[in-house]
Amino acid sequence: MSRYHLDQLLATLRRIAELVPDSLEAWREDELRQLAVERLWITAGNLADAHRLTADIETGVAPWAELHRFRSLLAHALPGDLSEERVWYESVTDLPRLTDQVQRARG
Repeated sequence: MSRYHLDQLLATLRRIAELVPDSLEAWREDELRQLAVERLWITAGNLADAHRLTADIETGVAPWAELHRFRSLLAHALPGDLSEERVWYESVTDLPRLTDQVQRARG
């Protein structure tokens, strides 16, 4: 089952990469894209935690813990808790590294 979670997690991270525009201005102009990306990050965090549990990985181990923390932040945020820039910034800066780490774990 863990391989399934990793495959789905990689597909989700790649979908986020497809949706995140290069510029913050383009990001700000498309609220539906923002919401879709936030939802995909939540899914990624759920899949990361499912993999961690299935593979019997301790809590706090990267990248699973980082993905799950970001998921929790997004899933529990109230309107106005997060700036739209933060989700874009995290997507642009952290996504390539996280995707690479998951890809290496997948083998």
